[in-house]
Amino acid sequence: MRSVLPFIAILSPLIAAGLIWFLGRRLEERTAQISIRALAVSAGASILTLYDVVQHEAAVLKFSGLPAPFAPVILVDRLAAVMMVLITGVSVVIHVYSRRYMQGDLGYVKFFGLLSLLTFVLLSLVTSGNLFWLLICWHAVTWLLMALLSFHEGRPAARQAGRSAGRILGLGDAALLVAVLMTYMTFGTLDVMELFQAVKEPSAALVLWRGTWGEMNVVTAITMVLVVTIMTKSAQFPFHAWLSGTIEAPTPVSAMLHAGIVNAGGFLVNRLAPLYGMAPTTLYLLFIIGSLTALIGAAAMLAQPSIKRTLVYS
Repeated sequence: MRSVLPFIAILSPLIAAGLIWFLGRRLEERTAQISIRALAVSAGASILTLYDVVQHEAAVLKFSGLPAPFAPVILVDRLAAVMMVLITGVSVVIHVYSRRYMQGDLGYVKFFGLLSLLTFVLLSLVTSGNLFWLLICWHAVTWLLMALLSFHEGRPAARQAGRSAGRILGLGDAALLVAVLMTYMTFGTLDVMELFQAVKEPSAALVLWRGTWGEMNVVTAITMVLVVTIMTKSAQFPFHAWLSGTIEAPTPVSAMLHAGIVNAGGFLVNRLAPLYGMAPTTLYLLFIIGSLTALIGAAAMLAQPSIKRTLVYS
Protein backbone atom coordinates (compact mmCIF):
# COMPACT_ATOMS: atom_id res chain seq x y z
CA MET A 1 0.00 0.00 0.00
CA ARG A 2 2.78 2.44 0.86
CA SER A 3 4.30 2.08 -2.62
CA VAL A 4 0.95 2.90 -4.25
CA LEU A 5 0.26 6.16 -2.39
CA PRO A 6 3.09 8.22 -3.98
CA PHE A 7 1.98 7.05 -7.44
CA ILE A 8 -1.60 8.14 -6.74
CA ALA A 9 -0.40 11.53 -5.51
CA ILE A 10 1.90 12.10 -8.48
CA LEU A 11 -0.25 10.70 -11.29
CA SER A 12 -3.63 12.19 -10.35
CA PRO A 13 -2.79 15.69 -11.68
CA LEU A 14 -1.27 14.12 -14.83
CA ILE A 15 -4.45 12.15 -15.50
CA ALA A 16 -6.50 15.32 -15.00
CA ALA A 17 -4.24 17.23 -17.41
CA GLY A 18 -4.56 14.45 -19.98
CA LEU A 19 -8.36 14.42 -19.76
CA ILE A 20 -8.48 18.20 -20.07
CA TRP A 21 -6.20 18.31 -23.11
CA PHE A 22 -8.07 15.55 -24.97
CA LEU A 23 -11.64 16.24 -23.84
CA GLY A 24 -11.42 19.87 -22.75
CA ARG A 25 -13.53 21.32 -25.53
CA ARG A 26 -16.35 18.93 -24.68
CA LEU A 27 -16.03 19.38 -20.93
CA GLU A 28 -15.90 23.20 -20.84
CA GLU A 29 -17.17 24.21 -17.38
CA ARG A 30 -16.52 20.74 -15.94
CA THR A 31 -12.83 21.20 -16.60
CA ALA A 32 -12.34 22.85 -13.23
CA GLN A 33 -14.24 20.06 -11.45
CA ILE A 34 -11.94 17.42 -12.93
CA SER A 35 -8.83 19.34 -11.87
CA ILE A 36 -10.11 20.05 -8.36
CA ARG A 37 -11.17 16.46 -7.74
CA ALA A 38 -7.88 15.09 -9.05
CA LEU A 39 -5.93 17.50 -6.83
CA ALA A 40 -8.07 16.58 -3.83
CA VAL A 41 -7.19 12.91 -4.40
CA SER A 42 -3.53 13.86 -4.80
CA ALA A 43 -3.57 15.93 -1.60
CA GLY A 44 -5.19 13.10 0.35
CA ALA A 45 -2.63 10.60 -0.94
CA SER A 46 0.18 13.04 -0.07
CA ILE A 47 -1.04 13.38 3.51
CA LEU A 48 -1.23 9.60 3.88
CA THR A 49 2.25 9.32 2.34
CA LEU A 50 3.64 11.79 4.88
CA TYR A 51 2.03 9.84 7.74
CA ASP A 52 3.46 6.58 6.37
CA VAL A 53 6.98 8.02 5.97
CA VAL A 54 6.93 9.48 9.50
CA GLN A 55 5.86 6.12 10.93
CA HIS A 56 8.27 4.07 8.83
CA GLU A 57 11.40 4.64 6.78
CA ALA A 58 11.69 6.40 3.44
CA ALA A 59 10.18 4.70 0.39
CA VAL A 60 12.55 4.13 -2.55
CA LEU A 61 11.09 2.81 -5.80
CA LYS A 62 13.53 2.01 -8.63
CA PHE A 63 12.79 1.24 -12.27
CA SER A 64 15.35 -0.89 -14.11
CA GLY A 65 14.10 -0.52 -17.67
CA LEU A 66 16.74 2.07 -18.63
CA PRO A 67 20.55 2.19 -18.23
CA ALA A 68 21.66 2.86 -14.65
CA PRO A 69 22.42 6.61 -14.97
CA PHE A 70 18.97 7.27 -16.48
CA ALA A 71 16.82 4.79 -14.54
CA PRO A 72 14.00 6.67 -12.79
CA VAL A 73 14.02 6.54 -8.99
CA ILE A 74 11.18 7.73 -6.77
CA LEU A 75 12.55 8.78 -3.40
CA VAL A 76 9.89 9.65 -0.83
CA ASP A 77 11.57 10.62 2.42
CA ARG A 78 10.32 13.14 4.96
CA LEU A 79 11.55 16.08 2.92
CA ALA A 80 9.77 14.88 -0.24
CA ALA A 81 6.60 13.97 1.68
CA VAL A 82 6.38 17.41 3.32
CA MET A 83 6.89 19.09 -0.05
CA MET A 84 4.19 16.87 -1.59
CA VAL A 85 1.68 17.99 1.05
CA LEU A 86 2.69 21.64 0.54
CA ILE A 87 2.44 21.50 -3.26
CA THR A 88 -0.87 19.64 -3.42
CA GLY A 89 -2.43 21.66 -0.60
CA VAL A 90 -1.57 24.98 -2.22
CA SER A 91 -2.55 23.69 -5.65
CA VAL A 92 -6.01 22.62 -4.45
CA VAL A 93 -6.66 26.10 -3.06
CA ILE A 94 -5.44 27.73 -6.27
CA HIS A 95 -7.56 25.44 -8.44
CA VAL A 96 -10.68 26.22 -6.39
CA TYR A 97 -9.98 29.96 -6.62
CA SER A 98 -9.28 29.75 -10.36
CA ARG A 99 -12.66 28.14 -11.03
CA ARG A 100 -14.41 31.48 -10.60
CA TYR A 101 -11.49 33.78 -11.33
CA MET A 102 -10.88 32.39 -14.85
CA GLN A 103 -14.57 32.01 -15.71
CA GLY A 104 -15.29 33.61 -19.08
CA ASP A 105 -11.63 33.61 -20.13
CA LEU A 106 -11.04 32.23 -23.63
CA GLY A 107 -8.18 30.13 -22.31
CA TYR A 108 -10.21 28.56 -19.48
CA VAL A 109 -9.59 24.95 -20.55
CA LYS A 110 -5.94 25.54 -21.43
CA PHE A 111 -5.28 27.23 -18.10
CA PHE A 112 -6.49 24.29 -16.01
CA GLY A 113 -4.56 21.89 -18.22
CA LEU A 114 -1.32 23.81 -17.66
CA LEU A 115 -1.95 24.23 -13.94
CA SER A 116 -2.59 20.50 -13.43
CA LEU A 117 0.45 19.62 -15.51
CA LEU A 118 2.60 22.02 -13.48
CA THR A 119 1.45 20.34 -10.26
CA PHE A 120 2.41 16.95 -11.68
CA VAL A 121 5.87 18.19 -12.67
CA LEU A 122 6.48 19.78 -9.27
CA LEU A 123 5.51 16.52 -7.52
CA SER A 124 7.81 14.58 -9.85
CA LEU A 125 10.59 17.05 -9.10
CA VAL A 126 10.46 16.72 -5.31
CA THR A 127 10.21 12.91 -5.43
CA SER A 128 12.96 12.36 -7.99
CA GLY A 129 15.77 10.22 -6.62
CA ASN A 130 17.84 10.54 -9.80
CA LEU A 131 19.54 13.77 -10.81
CA PHE A 132 18.90 13.17 -14.51
CA TRP A 133 15.13 13.11 -13.99
CA LEU A 134 15.36 15.97 -11.52
CA LEU A 135 17.01 17.96 -14.34
CA ILE A 136 14.21 17.02 -16.74
CA CYS A 137 11.55 18.11 -14.24
CA TRP A 138 13.48 21.29 -13.42
CA HIS A 139 13.48 22.32 -17.09
CA ALA A 140 9.83 21.32 -17.49
CA VAL A 141 8.95 23.74 -14.67
CA THR A 142 10.74 26.49 -16.62
CA TRP A 143 8.82 25.68 -19.80
CA LEU A 144 5.45 25.58 -18.03
CA LEU A 145 6.19 28.79 -16.14
CA MET A 146 6.99 30.56 -19.42
CA ALA A 147 3.69 29.31 -20.87
CA LEU A 148 1.73 30.56 -17.85
CA LEU A 149 3.49 33.93 -17.65
CA SER A 150 2.72 34.60 -21.32
CA PHE A 151 -0.77 33.10 -21.00
CA HIS A 152 -2.43 36.26 -22.35
CA GLU A 153 -0.52 36.18 -25.63
CA GLY A 154 -2.35 39.20 -26.97
CA ARG A 155 -0.60 41.45 -24.46
CA PRO A 156 2.98 42.44 -25.38
CA ALA A 157 3.90 42.81 -21.70
CA ALA A 158 2.86 39.20 -21.03
CA ARG A 159 4.93 37.91 -23.94
CA GLN A 160 7.91 39.94 -22.72
CA ALA A 161 7.50 38.52 -19.20
CA GLY A 162 7.59 34.98 -20.58
CA ARG A 163 10.70 35.68 -22.65
CA SER A 164 12.49 37.38 -19.75
CA ALA A 165 11.76 34.47 -17.43
CA GLY A 166 12.86 32.00 -20.11
CA ARG A 167 16.26 33.66 -20.57
CA ILE A 168 17.08 33.86 -16.87
CA LEU A 169 15.68 30.47 -15.89
CA GLY A 170 17.29 28.91 -18.95
CA LEU A 171 20.67 30.00 -17.58
CA GLY A 172 19.88 28.20 -14.34
CA ASP A 173 18.79 25.08 -16.24
CA ALA A 174 22.10 25.10 -18.12
CA ALA A 175 23.99 25.43 -14.83
CA LEU A 176 22.09 22.43 -13.43
CA LEU A 177 23.03 20.43 -16.52
CA VAL A 178 26.70 21.28 -15.97
CA ALA A 179 26.45 20.33 -12.29
CA VAL A 180 24.81 17.00 -13.15
CA LEU A 181 27.54 16.21 -15.69
CA MET A 182 30.24 17.13 -13.17
CA THR A 183 28.59 14.90 -10.58
CA TYR A 184 28.42 11.91 -12.92
CA MET A 185 32.01 12.37 -14.13
CA THR A 186 33.24 12.58 -10.52
CA PHE A 187 31.14 9.96 -8.73
CA GLY A 188 29.92 7.74 -11.57
CA THR A 189 26.28 7.84 -10.45
CA LEU A 190 23.24 10.07 -10.60
CA ASP A 191 21.25 8.10 -8.04
CA VAL A 192 20.81 10.42 -5.05
CA MET A 193 21.20 7.69 -2.41
CA GLU A 194 24.30 6.27 -4.09
CA LEU A 195 25.69 9.78 -4.45
CA PHE A 196 25.34 10.42 -0.72
CA GLN A 197 27.35 7.28 -0.02
CA ALA A 198 30.01 8.22 -2.57
CA VAL A 199 30.40 11.71 -1.08
CA LYS A 200 31.58 10.13 2.18
CA GLU A 201 34.59 8.56 0.44
CA PRO A 202 37.96 10.34 0.86
CA SER A 203 38.25 10.81 -2.91
CA ALA A 204 35.21 13.10 -2.80
CA ALA A 205 37.41 15.79 -1.28
CA LEU A 206 39.70 15.86 -4.33
CA VAL A 207 41.32 19.31 -4.42
CA LEU A 208 40.88 21.17 -7.70
CA TRP A 209 42.54 24.43 -6.72
CA ARG A 210 44.56 25.71 -3.78
CA GLY A 211 45.52 29.33 -3.20
CA THR A 212 46.17 32.03 -0.62
CA TRP A 213 42.51 32.24 0.35
CA GLY A 214 41.93 28.53 0.68
CA GLU A 215 41.15 25.62 -1.59
CA MET A 216 38.33 24.35 -3.75
CA ASN A 217 37.49 20.67 -3.88
CA VAL A 218 35.25 18.93 -6.38
CA VAL A 219 32.19 19.02 -4.10
CA THR A 220 32.57 22.77 -3.58
CA ALA A 221 32.87 23.25 -7.35
CA ILE A 222 29.65 21.31 -7.98
CA THR A 223 27.72 23.19 -5.29
CA MET A 224 29.02 26.53 -6.59
CA VAL A 225 27.61 25.74 -10.04
CA LEU A 226 24.34 24.75 -8.39
CA VAL A 227 24.20 28.17 -6.72
CA VAL A 228 23.46 29.69 -10.14
CA THR A 229 20.57 27.26 -10.57
CA ILE A 230 19.21 28.08 -7.13
CA MET A 231 19.54 31.84 -7.61
CA THR A 232 17.67 31.90 -10.91
CA LYS A 233 14.72 29.72 -9.89
CA SER A 234 14.32 31.40 -6.49
CA ALA A 235 14.73 34.89 -7.99
CA GLN A 236 17.75 35.79 -5.89
CA PHE A 237 19.77 38.94 -6.60
CA PRO A 238 20.89 39.66 -9.33
CA PHE A 239 18.56 37.20 -11.11
CA HIS A 240 15.37 38.61 -9.60
CA ALA A 241 14.37 40.78 -12.58
CA TRP A 242 12.04 38.15 -14.08
CA LEU A 243 9.90 38.00 -10.94
CA SER A 244 8.30 41.42 -11.51
CA GLY A 245 6.88 40.15 -14.80
CA THR A 246 4.59 37.76 -12.94
CA ILE A 247 2.05 40.55 -12.51
CA GLU A 248 1.22 40.09 -16.20
CA ALA A 249 0.05 36.52 -15.56
CA PRO A 250 -3.34 35.60 -14.09
CA THR A 251 -3.36 36.01 -10.30
CA PRO A 252 -3.53 32.23 -9.62
CA VAL A 253 -0.23 31.86 -11.48
CA SER A 254 1.40 34.40 -9.17
CA ALA A 255 0.06 32.47 -6.19
CA MET A 256 1.41 29.16 -7.51
CA LEU A 257 4.73 30.80 -8.30
CA HIS A 258 5.29 32.34 -4.88
CA ALA A 259 3.92 29.37 -2.93
CA GLY A 260 5.72 26.62 -4.81
CA ILE A 261 8.08 27.36 -7.69
CA VAL A 262 10.40 29.88 -6.01
CA ASN A 263 10.84 27.37 -3.16
CA ALA A 264 12.45 24.93 -5.59
CA GLY A 265 15.87 26.48 -4.93
CA GLY A 266 15.56 25.90 -1.20
CA PHE A 267 14.36 22.35 -1.85
CA LEU A 268 17.42 21.64 -4.01
CA VAL A 269 19.75 22.74 -1.21
CA ASN A 270 17.93 20.49 1.25
CA ARG A 271 17.82 17.54 -1.16
CA LEU A 272 21.59 17.75 -1.68
CA ALA A 273 22.35 18.63 1.95
CA PRO A 274 25.22 16.09 2.28
CA LEU A 275 27.04 17.87 -0.56
CA TYR A 276 26.48 21.31 0.94
CA GLY A 277 27.59 19.99 4.31
CA MET A 278 31.00 19.38 2.73
CA ALA A 279 31.09 22.83 1.12
CA PRO A 280 30.92 25.48 3.88
CA THR A 281 32.21 28.13 1.47
CA THR A 282 29.12 27.65 -0.68
CA LEU A 283 26.85 27.92 2.35
CA TYR A 284 28.46 31.22 3.32
CA LEU A 285 27.90 32.47 -0.22
CA LEU A 286 24.24 31.43 -0.11
CA PHE A 287 23.82 33.23 3.21
CA ILE A 288 25.25 36.46 1.78
CA ILE A 289 23.12 36.23 -1.39
CA GLY A 290 19.95 35.49 0.58
CA SER A 291 20.54 38.36 3.01
CA LEU A 292 21.28 40.80 0.19
CA THR A 293 18.17 39.69 -1.71
CA ALA A 294 15.99 40.16 1.38
CA LEU A 295 17.28 43.71 1.88
CA ILE A 296 16.88 44.66 -1.79
CA GLY A 297 13.42 43.11 -1.95
CA ALA A 298 12.27 44.94 1.18
CA ALA A 299 13.59 48.26 -0.11
CA ALA A 300 12.05 47.78 -3.57
CA MET A 301 8.73 46.80 -2.01
CA LEU A 302 8.38 50.20 -0.35
CA ALA A 303 8.78 52.04 -3.64
CA GLN A 304 6.22 50.16 -5.79
CA PRO A 305 3.20 52.06 -7.15
CA SER A 306 0.76 49.11 -7.07
CA ILE A 307 -0.22 46.60 -4.41
CA LYS A 308 0.46 43.69 -6.76
CA ARG A 309 4.03 44.84 -7.40
CA THR A 310 4.47 45.39 -3.67
CA LEU A 311 3.47 41.78 -3.03
CA VAL A 312 5.84 40.56 -5.76
CA TYR A 313 8.86 42.20 -4.14
CA SER A 314 7.79 41.23 -0.64
